[in-house]
Amino acid sequence: RVLAAATRRRRTAATKSNAESSRSHCVFSLSFKGTHPALGERRGKLNLVDLAGSECVGRSGASKQRAREAGQINQSLLTLGRVITTLTSSGESKY
Repeated sequence: RVLAAATRRRRTAATKSNAESSRSHCVFSLSFKGTHPALGERRGKLNLVDLAGSECVGRSGASKQRAREAGQINQSLLTLGRVITTLTSSGESKY
Protein backbone atom coordinates (compact mmCIF):
# COMPACT_ATOMS: atom_id res chain seq x y z
CA ARG A 1 0.00 0.00 0.00
CA VAL A 2 2.78 2.43 0.85
CA LEU A 3 4.53 1.98 -2.51
CA ALA A 4 1.20 2.29 -4.34
CA ALA A 5 0.54 5.60 -2.57
CA ALA A 6 4.03 6.83 -3.47
CA THR A 7 3.47 5.85 -7.10
CA ARG A 8 0.24 7.86 -7.20
CA ARG A 9 2.10 10.92 -5.88
CA ARG A 10 5.02 10.58 -8.32
CA ARG A 11 5.29 13.52 -10.71
CA THR A 12 6.42 13.29 -14.33
CA ALA A 13 6.49 15.68 -17.29
CA ALA A 14 7.31 15.32 -20.96
CA THR A 15 10.50 16.82 -22.38
CA LYS A 16 12.28 16.35 -25.74
CA SER A 17 14.59 13.89 -24.00
CA ASN A 18 12.00 11.79 -22.19
CA ALA A 19 8.24 11.34 -22.50
CA GLU A 20 7.89 10.66 -18.77
CA SER A 21 10.73 12.53 -17.10
CA SER A 22 10.60 12.05 -13.33
CA ARG A 23 10.14 15.36 -11.50
CA SER A 24 10.28 14.04 -7.94
CA HIS A 25 12.48 12.04 -5.59
CA CYS A 26 11.32 9.11 -3.47
CA VAL A 27 13.13 7.30 -0.65
CA PHE A 28 11.62 4.13 0.80
CA SER A 29 13.39 2.63 3.83
CA LEU A 30 12.63 -0.82 5.16
CA SER A 31 14.06 -1.75 8.56
CA PHE A 32 13.90 -5.30 9.79
CA LYS A 33 14.98 -7.38 12.74
CA GLY A 34 15.37 -11.10 13.18
CA THR A 35 16.85 -13.65 15.53
CA HIS A 36 19.28 -16.36 14.50
CA PRO A 37 19.79 -19.25 16.95
CA ALA A 38 23.59 -19.06 16.81
CA LEU A 39 24.07 -15.35 16.12
CA GLY A 40 21.36 -13.76 18.20
CA GLU A 41 19.44 -10.68 17.15
CA ARG A 42 20.32 -9.21 13.76
CA ARG A 43 19.10 -5.97 12.24
CA GLY A 44 19.16 -4.66 8.72
CA LYS A 45 17.94 -1.78 6.62
CA LEU A 46 17.16 -1.57 2.92
CA ASN A 47 16.89 1.82 1.21
CA LEU A 48 15.22 2.09 -2.18
CA VAL A 49 15.80 5.43 -3.88
CA ASP A 50 14.17 6.82 -7.03
CA LEU A 51 15.72 10.13 -8.02
CA ALA A 52 14.38 12.66 -10.46
CA GLY A 53 16.54 12.73 -13.56
CA SER A 54 19.25 15.29 -14.15
CA GLU A 55 18.62 17.17 -17.38
CA CYS A 56 20.46 19.53 -19.68
CA VAL A 57 17.89 22.28 -20.23
CA GLY A 58 19.14 23.01 -23.75
CA ARG A 59 18.81 19.42 -24.97
CA SER A 60 15.54 18.69 -23.18
CA GLY A 61 13.77 21.71 -24.65
CA ALA A 62 12.56 22.72 -21.20
CA SER A 63 11.38 26.28 -20.80
CA LYS A 64 9.74 28.40 -18.10
CA GLN A 65 8.37 26.13 -15.36
CA ARG A 66 10.12 22.96 -16.66
CA ALA A 67 13.46 24.80 -16.88
CA ARG A 68 13.07 26.00 -13.28
CA GLU A 69 12.19 22.45 -12.20
CA ALA A 70 15.26 21.11 -14.01
CA GLY A 71 17.47 23.60 -12.18
CA GLN A 72 15.96 22.65 -8.83
CA ILE A 73 16.32 18.92 -9.59
CA ASN A 74 19.96 19.38 -10.59
CA GLN A 75 20.65 21.39 -7.41
CA SER A 76 19.00 18.76 -5.21
CA LEU A 77 21.03 15.98 -6.88
CA LEU A 78 24.24 17.96 -6.28
CA THR A 79 23.30 18.41 -2.61
CA LEU A 80 22.44 14.71 -2.27
CA GLY A 81 25.84 13.82 -3.72
CA ARG A 82 27.53 16.01 -1.12
CA VAL A 83 25.55 14.35 1.69
CA ILE A 84 26.47 10.86 0.46
CA THR A 85 30.13 11.85 0.15
CA THR A 86 30.14 13.23 3.69
CA LEU A 87 28.43 10.15 5.14
CA THR A 88 30.77 7.70 3.40
CA SER A 89 34.04 9.57 3.97
CA SER A 90 33.75 10.21 7.69
CA GLY A 91 35.09 6.84 8.77
CA GLU A 92 32.72 4.37 10.34
CA SER A 93 29.24 5.82 9.99
CA LYS A 94 26.50 5.38 12.53
CA TYR A 95 23.91 5.51 9.73
